[in-house]
Amino acid sequence: MRIYFYIAKKFWGPFLFALGVFTTLVVLGDTFEKMKNLGNGTTTILDLLSYSLATFPNWLATIMPVACLLGAISVISEMVSNGEWTACIASGFAPKQLFKPVVACILLVVALTMLMQEFIVPPLNVKANRIYYTRISPSDSFNPDIERDVVLKVSPNQMLFAKEVNLKHGTMSQVSLDTYDDHWDIADQIVARQMVWDPQTRGWLFSDGIRRTFVDPLDTTEHTFETAESSVNLNPAEMSVDRTENKLLSIRDLYKRVHFFKRSGLSSYAAQTMLQSKLATPFVTVIMCLLGMPFAISMRRKSKIINIIASMVIAFTFWWLISMFTSIGENGYINPFLAGWGPVLFFSAVVFFEFKWMKL
Repeated sequence: MRIYFYIAKKFWGPFLFALGVFTTLVVLGDTFEKMKNLGNGTTTILDLLSYSLATFPNWLATIMPVACLLGAISVISEMVSNGEWTACIASGFAPKQLFKPVVACILLVVALTMLMQEFIVPPLNVKANRIYYTRISPSDSFNPDIERDVVLKVSPNQMLFAKEVNLKHGTMSQVSLDTYDDHWDIADQIVARQMVWDPQTRGWLFSDGIRRTFVDPLDTTEHTFETAESSVNLNPAEMSVDRTENKLLSIRDLYKRVHFFKRSGLSSYAAQTMLQSKLATPFVTVIMCLLGMPFAISMRRKSKIINIIASMVIAFTFWWLISMFTSIGENGYINPFLAGWGPVLFFSAVVFFEFKWMKL
């Protein structure tokens, strides 16, 4: 049991070193890129520091798999170079047993990373956007609660157009609800200044509007109204109309977006693919490390440079394949499940044959 704690303890040094170095490099690079805005009269050093702190957890989660990989390779290669690996094998330990404490450390890191991505990163991304669009690169139109020029398919034959949507307050402004016949010719149209969600009736109410009925192409009747009930019953809490990138959303928000897109008849390939990719992320990290650890056994001399190079090659190979599958899945060419889990299945097979070939 002591040997397991000893191996686990050796993991954290190179892991934290790699995490600190890589995260510092990307954060500094992003910060320096934003420093060009210091001369705009509104941005201060404090704004840049606040922005960097808000984006730091996101970068941390992104770098975590590479840090785990480097930590795992470093532990094994150091044990091999010091003769500890040979001594453990001679004492009756199987290589797979010596891998267990490293894998346990990686699983702990993966669990903490998933929690951070779910509950810490999304709200901080919102805060980072607010800092960026109000202080670093000010935009008069920025409002995180409002989405503009929204188009929704609310039923098989109805399209809703809204100039502004504020789901937080349950309002839509400058809306048009168009109803079409079987040939997709417009049959009815309601244009209103505003739509408001009514929690009691669980429906949307029009206010200050006009209703047009298209009898035929040359005959249209219309009448005005102050308030009127609509056929739209989509709860604001279940709607997802913001244009936040899928990769910045939590798994819970992605589930919500996928459900809403399917209900609204919108394309959900991109959201489904990213959802499956995020669900597969923990397995990607573990398999990536399992792929790299046998490589470290073949290293007879301790070399941190080679460890770093090997980690980067394996990591970028993973990311390249994941990016390729994700891009194909987001465009609907393959099933989102296959797009998200394809790299995991492929490299799982590679790890299986690698262990079998090296007789581990």
